[in-house]
Amino acid sequence: MPRSRPRRRPRGLLTGLVALAIGALLLWHGLIPDVAGAASLVETFLPWVGVALIALGVAALVRFSLFAGLAVAAAMAVWWAAFGVALLPSMSAGSPRFTVVSENLRAQNAEAAEIARSLTARSPDVVALQELDATNLHAVEGVLDAPYPHRYVIGTVGLWSRYPLTDGAKLDLGLGWSRAISVDVDTPGASTRIYVVHLASVRPLEYTARDRMLGELTQAVAADDAERLLVVGDFNTASTDRTLAPLQKELTEASNSTVGLGFTWPASFPVARLDHAFVRGLTTVGSSVLDDNGSDHRGIEVGLR
Repeated sequence: MPRSRPRRRPRGLLTGLVALAIGALLLWHGLIPDVAGAASLVETFLPWVGVALIALGVAALVRFSLFAGLAVAAAMAVWWAAFGVALLPSMSAGSPRFTVVSENLRAQNAEAAEIARSLTARSPDVVALQELDATNLHAVEGVLDAPYPHRYVIGTVGLWSRYPLTDGAKLDLGLGWSRAISVDVDTPGASTRIYVVHLASVRPLEYTARDRMLGELTQAVAADDAERLLVVGDFNTASTDRTLAPLQKELTEASNSTVGLGFTWPASFPVARLDHAFVRGLTTVGSSVLDDNGSDHRGIEVGLR
């Protein structure tokens, strides 16, 4: 009796199954239980699965596999639906009435003065800084105090402005030291309330302090009756992280004005956007990520009206 030939596995089966698994992850990542911050970690780097899909697409071409090609195309369509709009540059909505730059300086940074000079070279109207300490605060004061005569600094965060400031206050977000402030800025047209925030860092098994601060911040924003509100700083939270969703329901953030997803950290090769500028009652007419200037975060700049 003739021996039956073993059935061959369809060409590109593994490639196609991996692509479909990635597509499922993109669609249903919200179902991942957030145990020990695992979901937050996955969602932070979720946009990067697009790189894996490109590699799988090349593999599908090499294998000449219709199944793998269709699976990769389907997963890429899901990726584009999730990130395509953010990847493309946003349309300008006119000229800004004022501009704001924000950056985490990095504590004990010997280059703080040079960073401040690079920010002032852009001639913003407002400068928001995080991770100030005794060393770098003195350095940036020497650069910022003359062009920005109005300032409000508490703890490790501060704001310098061309416009007068009133009603400054520390925001108590449940951490042991001052990492957030609120201050009214006499911006053109009407006063704008600006929060400068630096949420707690996230490390393996260390995420509860960030989540608590983010929850407190969301409650503060929801209770704030300011008509024009800007919340800017280092959130230590990626745009794709589910923990940011409640704040995103209260405020909006414009896409980057240039091609790209606007990643800000780490400065040498950004892989996630941890620095944000959320608004209410304002229109963001421009949003950009600044070049690496000596900190571990890249700064951001927004034009508002």
